[in-house]
Amino acid sequence: MKIKALVLASVLVLGGSAFAQETNRDANGNIQYGAYQTNKFLDNWFVSVGGGIDFVYDNPSGGGVSPALDINLGKWFDPCFGVRAGYEGWKSAVNKLDPNRVSNHQIHADFLWNISNQFWGYKEERLYNCIPYFHASAFVGEQGADIGAGFGLLNNFRLNSKFSIPVDLRGTVLHGEQFGSTGVAGIVSATVGLAYNFGVNNFTRVSTTLAPALAAAAAAEAAKQALQAEKDKADAARAAAEAEAKRLAAENANLKNEVSKGINDNSDLIKSLLSSPMVAYFEIGQAKFSKKEAAHFDYVVKTIMSHGKNVKFTLSGNADSKTGSKRRNQKLSQMRADYVYKLLTEKYGMSEDQFEVKANGGNDIFDTPELNRAVIIEAQ
Repeated sequence: MKIKALVLASVLVLGGSAFAQETNRDANGNIQYGAYQTNKFLDNWFVSVGGGIDFVYDNPSGGGVSPALDINLGKWFDPCFGVRAGYEGWKSAVNKLDPNRVSNHQIHADFLWNISNQFWGYKEERLYNCIPYFHASAFVGEQGADIGAGFGLLNNFRLNSKFSIPVDLRGTVLHGEQFGSTGVAGIVSATVGLAYNFGVNNFTRVSTTLAPALAAAAAAEAAKQALQAEKDKADAARAAAEAEAKRLAAENANLKNEVSKGINDNSDLIKSLLSSPMVAYFEIGQAKFSKKEAAHFDYVVKTIMSHGKNVKFTLSGNADSKTGSKRRNQKLSQMRADYVYKLLTEKYGMSEDQFEVKANGGNDIFDTPELNRAVIIEAQ
């Protein structure tokens, strides 16, 4: 009874200090409990070495105090529960029938319960953890072997993520044969040492791992919406370009109809058309006409430009500034202007003196990028 009372008093005194620790709370001030992710088998192990004293009591021989060595190896399965196996050795002088000191060795298995994490939430950086435990022991000594059981209190003081100081109080009840007596014997141990944690030595709450996943899902959804917005914008630009192409085709058709009625180079309409810029379009990254644009250009030259034999023109090459580098666009606009110049002088036989060639590089004349990939022909 004395041993049990001592162990219980130790639990109450040291366990009460856990209330003074800062609790693990969320943003709303609520204590956070599990569930926790299961770590690998090699994670959350610890080993400790300590020294202290044993008070050995044997009825009716009395009691005695002797030094003790305590070595332990343990593992935490979650923040609240773990197991530990250890060895404790000492020499006792309680056997009054033998003046020599009697050697004793204890092998013990402990079932650990971290009440700090159980009742006040798991907190990796908590400075003090109160850990009561139940243990079963086997004793081997010069008087024979014996078994025992009892309770203990492990007081763990954190130094950093790897090291801590365990202060261990343990009470054990066993038969007295170990000490040469037929009465019941008991041992109260008090040791302090140094523990080392190896492997992953913390636990991850499932609820906290869900938040990054939700954030990643939200980011993916936002990226998807952004891509859809870009697609809608590109579709709108394509529709605008197609509408512009249809408008130009309709305008060319009207011009062709007027010319078919016998308009000559002295016509006011021709003079009016020569006073307006004419545009020849290119595909993205190209410096030659597509089949469709080649037909359009052929029509423009034969029905309009060929009537201005004494007119000088400026050929201005352009590129879309939103596509390609500045250097590339400058080169591409020059190639386009040279291409049109070569067609006009070699294919259509117009005089080289009629043209001034310019390269504007990336030049956003129109709001739609497709319309800026062009050579603009203007009468001077």
